[in-house]
Amino acid sequence: MPEFTCWWKEGVVYQIYPRSFQDSNGDGIGDIKGIVNRLEYLKWLGVTALWLSPIYQSPMYDFGYDISDYRQIDPAFGTMEDVLVLISKAHGIGIKIIFDMVLNHTSHLHAWFKESAMDMNSSKRDFYIWHENFQDKKPNNWLAAFGGSAWTIHKKSNQYYLHSFLKEQPDLNWRNPAVVDAVFAEVAYWLELGVDGFRLDVINLIGKNELLKNNPLKIGASIRPYDMQNHIFDRNDPVAHIKLAEFRALLERYQDRMLVGEIMVEKPGSPKIAASYLGNGKDELHLAFDFSFIWIRWNAGKWRIAAEKWYACIPNDGWPCWVLSNHDVVRAITRFGNNISKAKIAAMFLLTQKGTPFIYYGEEIGMKDKKLPRKSIQDPVGKRYWPFHPGRDGQRRPMQWNDSHQAGFTSHAAWLPLHREYIDNSVDAQQKDPGSLLNFYKNLIILRNNDIVLRLGDCQYETTDDPDVLCYIRRYFGEYRLILLNFARRKKKISIKTILNNTKRESVSMLFSTESRESENICDGEIKLLGYQGVVLSLK
Repeated sequence: MPEFTCWWKEGVVYQIYPRSFQDSNGDGIGDIKGIVNRLEYLKWLGVTALWLSPIYQSPMYDFGYDISDYRQIDPAFGTMEDVLVLISKAHGIGIKIIFDMVLNHTSHLHAWFKESAMDMNSSKRDFYIWHENFQDKKPNNWLAAFGGSAWTIHKKSNQYYLHSFLKEQPDLNWRNPAVVDAVFAEVAYWLELGVDGFRLDVINLIGKNELLKNNPLKIGASIRPYDMQNHIFDRNDPVAHIKLAEFRALLERYQDRMLVGEIMVEKPGSPKIAASYLGNGKDELHLAFDFSFIWIRWNAGKWRIAAEKWYACIPNDGWPCWVLSNHDVVRAITRFGNNISKAKIAAMFLLTQKGTPFIYYGEEIGMKDKKLPRKSIQDPVGKRYWPFHPGRDGQRRPMQWNDSHQAGFTSHAAWLPLHREYIDNSVDAQQKDPGSLLNFYKNLIILRNNDIVLRLGDCQYETTDDPDVLCYIRRYFGEYRLILLNFARRKKKISIKTILNNTKRESVSMLFSTESRESENICDGEIKLLGYQGVVLSLK
């Protein structure tokens, strides 16, 4: 792999949900040693960084997104020694480590909250957002994302505390300078140990309206009461930007570190809000997720519109990133009808845009989403909203390594049932098949890693004579790459003469294709695309 000028811009990030990646001790739960044991696979795949969902000490009401101690590793995942081995070995093969930091809230069992709740005169009281109980009336109409009011009464003090999610996840008060200092100390602890960056969970929620104004009502995307509010005052207050600027300043004291933020927005996504957390591109987050492509339909025109909106929102000194799947949403391939051909087109889109691509574990083998029966649901969202929302367990099923017992994930019963397709669809099977989706991902990542135009070049969308074909040019100084993606099952013939004239290029060569039949499809300024075919062309 070539040396990158900036790893978090040029590299490919791979998200691991640790509980589901690899179990090393037979208890049915993935762990840190399991990740260490799979580092050679990740090196083979060509990824540059690993983002690990939370592994800190937690009572697991929300499977680690309720942290009770930021400096301790939950025994389910291993020990501090395991983490140090992971960091060292990953760094030894050129892979960076990104930790998931949940800083909008803690667990109700965190020492800060226990002290805050114990004594109204405690120095930790204002670490959280408390409010007087006036005649049993809640402070405002804010709702919790996992159901019910965002306010819960604390019986001992007869005051309400705020929680944007479960009542076991009380929100921190980021307007308190002591909270900021304490949080930054936890972050610095891991920076000193060599962690390369942090994914910040729902980080825009740290900015809440100081007057606690009611959210206005609206017609929702679902019957869930939470979706029937316009979430204006429970997030995105300007104070969040001030605190993230301070956060960025902390990371600037260390060499080559980064922050990527989950910006929680309502469907169908908001690139403008997401990009605002990049500040001027140098003073807030390094990267921010735009979730527009999580909700988008399979349509070339809609993908172009969404991509151009995202690019337009990025500040001049900012850098975009791209994501199609994660631990909270239905896997992309399932959204696309479990169609492998569509999955290849989506992968080509993801890995040939300007910006940093994020891959979710199993995406590279086309792991499918499948709902769990009610009795097997683990996710608090599914437990609360079934059958209207099946929960997030379907996208968190264990990794499918081979066709052996429990798919090579564990020697015991896995914490979630495996998808039955693992017998036919696994890493082991696909590594042996040159035409597999896995080898497609690997070869495309290799191309990207070794092509500075794809890593750093500008991106400009072009219009073709067919609305089903997405067309864009990547340009880096005098080098050009033309990407064509056929979103339709039908064959297409596309003229690229105008593009050649505008770029003052004279010839075309094939760098990459979803199909093995390549050069014979390019002739006299025209290219013939098979159904769901994508190509990367070099213009010379």
